This record gives sequence, C-alpha cells and structure tokens, in this order.
Amino acid sequence: MFWSHGAGAYSRCLRLLILLTVPLSLAVATEIEVIGTGTGRTGSTTLHEALNLLGYKAYHMKEIMMGAASQDVKMRHLDFWFSAYDTNCSDPNTLRQLFAEGEYTSTVHAIHYPCLDRLIFDLYPNAKVIHTQRTDANLWHDSVTNSICGVVQGSLIMKLLQLVNPVMKRFKSFIPILMGHAIFGLHRPVYNVTKEYCLAHKEQMVAHYNAHNARIREIVPKDRLLIIENHKEGWKPLCEFLGKPVPNTAFPHINKREAMFKTMVGMVWKNILNRPFFAVGVVGVVVFLIAILAWSKQRKMKRE
Repeated sequence: MFWSHGAGAYSRCLRLLILLTVPLSLAVATEIEVIGTGTGRTGSTTLHEALNLLGYKAYHMKEIMMGAASQDVKMRHLDFWFSAYDTNCSDPNTLRQLFAEGEYTSTVHAIHYPCLDRLIFDLYPNAKVIHTQRTDANLWHDSVTNSICGVVQGSLIMKLLQLVNPVMKRFKSFIPILMGHAIFGLHRPVYNVTKEYCLAHKEQMVAHYNAHNARIREIVPKDRLLIIENHKEGWKPLCEFLGKPVPNTAFPHINKREAMFKTMVGMVWKNILNRPFFAVGVVGVVVFLIAILAWSKQRKMKRE
C-alpha cells in the first residue's frame, strides 16, 4: 500500500517535471535566424564570417571540412546531405536537429541547395534571407572556372586532404553531387569537372545562375529579403537589415582566390599535425627529397 502510494506520487512528480522542463528546453533551443541563398563564389564565405562577427553562429560547408566538431558529427552531416540531395530534402526535421545540436543560428552555404524551400517556408518562416550574387553572371562564371573547376576535385591539396582526413575522403564523393545541383542546375552528379569543362558549359552554368537568382527574388517576400552584390557596401546594408550595430572592425572579404588557396593549404597542415605519426612521415619524406636534390646538385658540380 505504501509503495503503491509512493509510486503514484513519484509518477505525478515526474510528469509535472516533464511539463515544466520541456517548454523550457524548447525556449532556449537555438533557431536559424538568417538563411543565405547565394550559390558558390558569390560571397557566401564572406557572409559566413560577417555573421559570425555579428554574434551569429553560421553554418557553412567549412564546418564539415575544418570545423571543431568531432569526426562522427561531421560524418552525420555528410550522411544527411547525401540523402537530402537524393530525396529532395525529404527529411527536414533531421536538418533542424543537426542545426539545433550544433547551436547554429544561421546557414549560408550552397550545400543546403535542395532544402532551401524547406528552410525558408517550413522550418524557419521567420528567418531573414540574404541572397549574395555577383554584379555580372560572366564574372561569376569566370570566378567559378578559375577556382572551383578542377581545383576542388583534382588538386594535389585535395588529394592530400583526402589522404589524411577520413571526412575529406568521404566528402570527395559528395563534391560531384554538389557541383551538379548547385553549379550546373542538374539533378545528378557531374564528375571530373575541369576548367575546360566549365568553359565548354558556360551557357548552361550562367542560365542556371540567373534562374536561381530570379527565383529567390520571386519566392521570398521583400520584407524578408536582402540582396547583396559583391559585398561592395560592407557592413551598412547587412547591419541595417539585421538590426545590428556596425562592428568596430573592418568588413571581412574572405575567399578571394589567393585566400582560398591559403585556406586549403592550412587545412592540409592542420590535418597533418593532428596525426603525429603521419606528420613525422611527411617531414621525413621532405627531408629525404631535399637531401637527394642537394646530393645530386653537389655531384653535378664535381663533374663540372
């Protein structure tokens, strides 16, 4: 009798605790407040950095490539994006969960391309939308051709990253999917994208780029939308749109072609240094090659 009464009281207390704590957890859960809709090479990386400086936590493809999250978390994100591109974002609640777990308050990269409508209208209908674009479609195509095409998939730097980082090795399989959808406007992967391939498919790429820009302007209510071209006005339009004070720091202009190369080199060294035995091996190979070159040069001088 006593146990029955005690168990009942315990059960009622537990239900009351759940009722009290669940709304509290929902109240403090992070929500996406800003959604970037620009495709690659339109200033999305600059927007990512600017939003972080304004106090947001911005989601970007870089979070998978070089973020602080564990390898398991990064793999979960990749698994979701593989599925999202294959099923036209049929599981948006998982995306909401991934954003909430990472405490992200904005998302800006073209990686979320198949989920844009879900993000804007279903998951976060109160979020503000920032669309980055170039002043001219030909300039955009030139930027993509001379940076992404051929570099992202086939460069020595990417091969080194895939060698030292399991996430990057899996990410290699995702690049053709992202390129096919977000850059070429196709519903299939595009493999072996080279500079020559992008030059040959300029008309297709530019048509998709223009169509994407026009669609965003058409579907997003004007009071929720800010269009930024090349970030040429710096902090002013961004801060006015978001209701934020202008920071006492220079506006970040990230991911110029030179900066993109430096970032990738930095990623290689970061991953190598995180694997001491591999780092020792790399240093050993470099020292060995330098020694061979020095010996060969010295031998040549003696012959002369």
